[in-house]
Amino acid sequence: LNEMKKLMALAAIAVVGSTFAAQCGYTPTTPVQKTAWVYTWKFSGKTTEGAALKDVKVPGGVCGYNGDTIKGGYVRVPASLKIQGYTYYCSPVCGSDDFETISEEFFYSTRPEKSYLEGGVTLEVSNIIGKKAKQFEMAGKANFVEFLDLAGADKTAYDLTFAGLGKYDSKNSRVSSVSGNFAGTAYPIWYVSNKVCAEAGYYDCETGVLKYEAPSVAFGKVSVKYNKSAAKRYLEGKKVAVKYPSWVEKQIETLTANGAL
Repeated sequence: LNEMKKLMALAAIAVVGSTFAAQCGYTPTTPVQKTAWVYTWKFSGKTTEGAALKDVKVPGGVCGYNGDTIKGGYVRVPASLKIQGYTYYCSPVCGSDDFETISEEFFYSTRPEKSYLEGGVTLEVSNIIGKKAKQFEMAGKANFVEFLDLAGADKTAYDLTFAGLGKYDSKNSRVSSVSGNFAGTAYPIWYVSNKVCAEAGYYDCETGVLKYEAPSVAFGKVSVKYNKSAAKRYLEGKKVAVKYPSWVEKQIETLTANGAL
């Protein structure tokens, strides 16, 4: 799986103009309907990031702690989380309702840090529902690795579970859109500046000192939407399927050169 992700990343940086390469062009040997899907995914919510501390006096009277001065370090504080990405699927069949099938995927984050994300989504529930078979239910996992250091040494892993309800296009045998919620963990958490990248911790109840071994939180809203124009370009084998920020391409190039991918 890691080798496949690496090949996908290398394919992405080979495309000029900050684009994801289209891979779905084909010529069927029998007269069947071509099928291509591109879905836009968005995870928007909250997590934590690091903040620098000066020497701080921790009050006593909690958990039997008498109070003391803690030397400066890096502590977790609330932060925004924004992840966006795309999943791709193509198959020469007469329509398909197999929403959980993904042939390629590409994700990146803009908060709390700008980073290409290694990993993706897997569907564990994907069912057509509703009295007229025009509604949909989904649930699954999202696992991402966010790179804080372009050498690949410092990174955060997101382990998320998501679920939602949405609309199903019975005419074209595909999911139209789904919205719901996600929750999970992020670990480790980092303080990032132009001078330092240091792990951020939380206060131990008994001693008041900062600890670092436990994961932090990540939660919010998830949405998935069929990208009609991108699916058309992907199906036709065009060079441009979905545009993404140019900084993502530069990160992939650097991470690959450094052996992180």
